[in-house]
Amino acid sequence: MPRHPDTEKQLDDRPLARLLRSHWLARTPRLTTRNIGEQLGVSHTTVTRWLDGTLLPTVGQTTALADALGITGRARADLLHVAEWMNPRRGTPGLFGISHQTVEALELEKRATSIVEWSPLRIPDFLQIDDYARRITGDSSDTTDRAERQITLQSRQKKCEVFLGLQALTWQVGGVNVMAKQVEQLIDTLDQRSAELRLVSESSDWHDGQLGPFALYERDDGEGAVVIQHLGAVTLLTDRELVERYRQLRATLEQFALTPEETRRRLDDVLRELRTASS
Repeated sequence: MPRHPDTEKQLDDRPLARLLRSHWLARTPRLTTRNIGEQLGVSHTTVTRWLDGTLLPTVGQTTALADALGITGRARADLLHVAEWMNPRRGTPGLFGISHQTVEALELEKRATSIVEWSPLRIPDFLQIDDYARRITGDSSDTTDRAERQITLQSRQKKCEVFLGLQALTWQVGGVNVMAKQVEQLIDTLDQRSAELRLVSESSDWHDGQLGPFALYERDDGEGAVVIQHLGAVTLLTDRELVERYRQLRATLEQFALTPEETRRRLDDVLRELRTASS
């Protein structure tokens, strides 16, 4: 199959295609796209588009691809789980063209009915004001993505719970004036109840949340997924045992978290200190 020079970058945006392609490349002997197409009753061009991410296969087509490629066991279960996430019953919204840094999180957020985000060291991007975000990212290229996340997560049809580390408030990102406006935004979030925000105090006791941030997405059918964002990359976890560990971690964070009332008082204190420092 001819490889476009931007194929690998494109596949960063398309987790299902990336998984399918990796299994196809690993198979020995490797089937041609024409071989696969003949088995599935589709054209080799369609198979090529499935593998390069320009066409999204349905769950049924992904199942047939798994059969053709001999994918079994845990790998097969994970592949079909991702296919289910990428093919919601209500249709597939636009995916391509979104920044590769946030595309998987955006897609899962659109499908999830409950979202838990843990961010120990910085304000989560969907709660960032523009000045804070520009200081974090170095440009404003993700403004549209962030605005879309804000709309998605502030929907009354979604339950959004944010655990924010107290350390995130000690970094004066962009200076005291920017941080003051950012804390005002967090207070507005609490007051408007667009998301449940709770600060998590530092603890001498170890918990797995100290390993780093994550976002846990849940659906009404009991299925879940976890997204871990790195610098320029995203890791998607769909294994049920792993997802359950993150559910347990969410319960642990709740034990260390301040109540919403305590969180509001602490934010008021931080805002007062920032305004004093800027005067």
